[in-house]
Amino acid sequence: MLEILIPAFVLIIWTASNTLIKSLTGKMESDNIALIVIGAGIVPMTLSIFMTPHLNIAETTLFLGVTSGIFLSLGYILFYKSLKGENLGSAGVTINMQQIIVISFSLLVLKETVSSLILPAVILILIGSMMVTIKNGFKINRYLMLAALANIIWGIYYMPLSFAILSLHSSVMPLLIARTSGFIMTFIAFETLFMYRRMKQRHITTVTTPNYKAKLSFTLMLAVVAGILDGSGNVFYALSISQGALVLAGALVAMLPATLALSGKFLFREKLSSKQYIGVLLSVAGALLIAL
Repeated sequence: MLEILIPAFVLIIWTASNTLIKSLTGKMESDNIALIVIGAGIVPMTLSIFMTPHLNIAETTLFLGVTSGIFLSLGYILFYKSLKGENLGSAGVTINMQQIIVISFSLLVLKETVSSLILPAVILILIGSMMVTIKNGFKINRYLMLAALANIIWGIYYMPLSFAILSLHSSVMPLLIARTSGFIMTFIAFETLFMYRRMKQRHITTVTTPNYKAKLSFTLMLAVVAGILDGSGNVFYALSISQGALVLAGALVAMLPATLALSGKFLFREKLSSKQYIGVLLSVAGALLIAL
């Protein structure tokens, strides 16, 4: 039962996190959103260490964790760059690429055994998610390609991380190593870019008002909450890996575009087409197959 409940909880947490991120786009620089989200996500991972026994970290585990962090950082840099030209809803079509890689890796490399209903369920969820996210007038552009590449890299990120988690029989420490190293690399990349921009715009001055500062503080707070939720989701997702339920977790998380579409409808009053509603129903049907 936990094999289903934990990924379902991850889906809920990541839906909330991505909904907050969606509300932040346009209110602050995407670079800052990425740094805050990845940095704040370290907090729940650090706290979860106190809930696990002391573990000796081997050099191999450290190497795998840092390697995962490299892919994590590259994914964040590319995905948040894509948000400058492509909103989160359109970029959501690429999320399934990440889960396809994760599921394929689990089946072909980790040799995870699954029930006969899992694969039909995965297909239903993926088709449903594509119907939800691909809208009329859908065009492939460089921003969407960046989002796609980011999700492919995030799928690769789980490969060394999974080996580290399974070898250590713990999800916390490898995850924390990957997140921390990923944050450091992302910070260096964005800080270098920021310094370059400042050098080009030294003559430009900005005027701030108390109202602006208040709005910025509230926006920063939302970004921190989004990061904590994102990190918490990663903790539980990695717990699914340690339990050998990566296919199940990947299948349920693949419903994220559908749940984001529903959150957009109820929170941002976005209209859904009949095709999108059908996509949501297919995703739900896939989830019900998994529950069986």
